[in-house]
Amino acid sequence: MSLNDFARTPLLFGPSPIHPLPRLSEALGGEVEIWAKREDCNSGIAFGGNKVRKLEYLVADALAQGCDTLVSIGG
Repeated sequence: MSLNDFARTPLLFGPSPIHPLPRLSEALGGEVEIWAKREDCNSGIAFGGNKVRKLEYLVADALAQGCDTLVSIGG
């Protein structure tokens, strides 16, 4: 079973941007490139990143069940 098997309501603007971290790469010896995936940059809803990704599936399921209210709590 894959995530494609589940309904999803898109809430994000698109793919998460990735940024190189050259100072960290250098601090670790410079033989590898370290990159950060910025999950905090693409929702516009909040600064939760991966929390919004989870909500995409919860919202779709709630709508399919006819819900008009959704409460999601997490940290």
